[in-house]
This record gives sequence, C-alpha cells and structure tokens, in this order.
Amino acid sequence: MTAVRDPSDYKILCVDDEPNILSALKRMISLEGFQVVTADSCAQALTLMAEQAFHVVISDMQMPAMNGVEFLDHVRQQWPHSMRILLTGNAEVGGAIAAINQGEIYRYLTKPWDDAELLGVIKSAIDIWEQARERDAKLRSSYVMSIKAFSGLIDLRRPELLEHSRKVAHLSRKVAKHAGLDADHQQEVFIAGLLHDAGKIAFNDHILRTKYFELPLGDVKIYRKHAALGQMSLSFSEELSGVGQIVRSHHEYFDGTGFPDKLSGEAIPVGARIVALVECYEELIEGEFTEEPSTPQQALRIIASNRGKLFCPTMTDHFLAVMQAV
Repeated sequence: MTAVRDPSDYKILCVDDEPNILSALKRMISLEGFQVVTADSCAQALTLMAEQAFHVVISDMQMPAMNGVEFLDHVRQQWPHSMRILLTGNAEVGGAIAAINQGEIYRYLTKPWDDAELLGVIKSAIDIWEQARERDAKLRSSYVMSIKAFSGLIDLRRPELLEHSRKVAHLSRKVAKHAGLDADHQQEVFIAGLLHDAGKIAFNDHILRTKYFELPLGDVKIYRKHAALGQMSLSFSEELSGVGQIVRSHHEYFDGTGFPDKLSGEAIPVGARIVALVECYEELIEGEFTEEPSTPQQALRIIASNRGKLFCPTMTDHFLAVMQAV
C-alpha cells in the first residue's frame, strides 16, 4: 500500500448523533494529521458535502431520520468519488454487510473500534481514492488527445470545415447552458459540435470540398453516411460514446425525416437536437444550401419557420433566445 504523503491534504467527514463519539473520532483522526469535519446528523452532513469536498466519509449506522446505510447511499449517488466507511454495532453486522454489497460502501467497522485498525482503513481508502484520481487523469488525457487528433485530421483535410466545427461547438454549448443542461452535458455537446463532421474525413476531396446543393444524387447518398461514420470513428473510446451518439443523430429531424435512423421527437438525443439547430444556422450563413449565403436574420427566420418540423420546438426556443442575446 502506498503511504499517504501528507495527511493534511485530505479531508475526513465524521457523522454521528452522539457528541462523545464525534469527539473521539475527531481527536484520534486529527492527531494523525488529517483535516476532520464533524456533523451530528445526516442532514447537516449532506449540507456540508454540498459546500466542500471530502475524501472519506465515516458514518454511524443508527441515527434518527436517516440511518447510515441510507445516508451513505445518498453520498454514493451525489459524490461517488468520496470513500465511504460505516461504523456499526455488533447486532447490526448483518445489515452492514448487506449495505456494503448494495451501496458500495468501502468498509465497515464494529464499535468500539480499534484506533489502529480504523486509521489503517482510512489510509487504505485514501490510497484507493488516489489511484482512482490517477486513472481519471489518464483517461482525461487520452480523451483530450483523441479530440485533438480528430480536430487535426479535419483541419488537414479542409481547414474551413474545422472553423465551421468550432463555431458550431461554441454556439451549441451556449444553447445547452441556456437549456439548463448540467456542466458535463454542456461539455459533451461542445465536443460533439467540434467533432460532428468527423465522418467527412473519409470522403474524397471532391465530395469534401463541394457544397451540398451542388452534389449529384450519387454523392448525396455518400454524404448522408457521414453521421454514422462519425460515430463509428469515435466508437473506440468509451469516454466518447455519448459524443458519438450526438454525432450520429445530429441530422435527425424532429418530424422523423432525417438520417441515418429516422428518429423523431424525444427519441433524438437532446444534444443532437441542439447541434442540428446550430449547424443548420451556420450552414445557411455559409451558403451550404444555396448559391447565395443567407444573412443571419434570414437564417433565423428559416430556423423559426421549421420549429416543430425539422427542429425540436423547445430547443429552437432556447436557440432563438441565445441568438437574441448575442
């Protein structure tokens, strides 16, 4: 087991409705150098966790209003990276074991606990927390490198396509934020906007550099494969699976007339409904569909006229509200 480098870097939350238990826990753990915060109820503990991050949460089993198993299950759902330890009486061991199996509690200890054993469990929990952080960092690095690689390929094949994709990405994130999507989903929509045309990398130069309205029918059929090709190119990474689904569905229309799967309404991922709006707007003002590019005002009128037809009405309203604020 890797030794803890500096205990003062780690914050421990202790939860118990008995003041003497909390006092004993705080004294013992603080003497080891850890930061210790206490709560005398589950409600207080949840409030504290909403305000600050904790590496380890230690909870008593028997408490009023909410027992330790229920509390730690809340912690698991809202703060899954916090390591969870349960303190229980001998008579409650059966329930503690069930809680470990069902609620993904790291360890349970019976009261009265052995100080050395409890400190060892805390240090072991922090070790696991650090290992998970390192894995996450590696995954994030791989995720970023994948995005950069695809962006580089798009830039290499057609630089103006990358500029288009950047515009779609930034505006899509603004719409996602206005629509109330959480930060993770906003980021997912941004990346999908950046990579929504990744499937076009497979096209020959003629199709890649010809505007849509100028393509012969045979090439249009090939063009319509790019959304599915884009998802396929991202399928190697589990981290990009959500992005890939948005990429696949960004040409689906609300009335079911889009491609590749003819999805309609709420069956279309919300991120794809956003990217579809933004990409259409950008392509209208770039002149992708007609000889003469649309003005921004003309493009907005076309988008609004297709509310509930090609585009999700709710996301259309958010898009138009964002554009009014620009």
